[in-house]
Amino acid sequence: MDSNKEKSKSIISTLIVSKYLFIIVLVLIILGSFFIGVKFSRNFTINQKTTKLGLENVGELVTQTCYTTVLEDSKVNLDFFSLFDIPLTESRQIFSYDFEVDAAVNFGDISIKKVDSKDKIITLEIPRAKVYKTTLKPDSFRVYLDSDSLFTRIDLENHNTAVLKMQDQAESDCTQNGLLESADFNAEKLINSIIKSNRYYKDYTVNCIYK
Repeated sequence: MDSNKEKSKSIISTLIVSKYLFIIVLVLIILGSFFIGVKFSRNFTINQKTTKLGLENVGELVTQTCYTTVLEDSKVNLDFFSLFDIPLTESRQIFSYDFEVDAAVNFGDISIKKVDSKDKIITLEIPRAKVYKTTLKPDSFRVYLDSDSLFTRIDLENHNTAVLKMQDQAESDCTQNGLLESADFNAEKLINSIIKSNRYYKDYTVNCIYK
């Protein structure tokens, strides 16, 4: 009788130990799966940084602004069969506006040509800067001459055409004075800063080649 009780207790003890061992093994499997998952997640994040380098969310960015003043001299007069101007029929306006011309680089068009981990060199292909926006400053308007003739006048259509020409002139003046080159230079410095702000690439050299 005592022998049967001992056997029963032994079987029950074995089952209890097996139960706890099963639970421990199950917990270890779950924890192992979790850590493996974390490791995979970290690897994916690093790979994403390698591919994007932090430039994908910048979009089109203004990297240089030019300020310029454009003077306009508008004239309207009567002429004799296009041979000569008729005296005392001229209306004339001389005025100026200030303009702000922005140049931007589209960071969305930047592509990674090569990442050399051995020599720590990143080569990027980037677009050239373009004129992004030209803004007329209404409060900068100045009049130097405003004379009307009884025979002619400068109407709103003429004035609007003159302002559009002034805008084109502002863009031309700024681009001829190095606006786009300065925008390219500033974009390269900004790209370097963005990439090197990532601790994985802080010691890399960044080479930019233009499309």
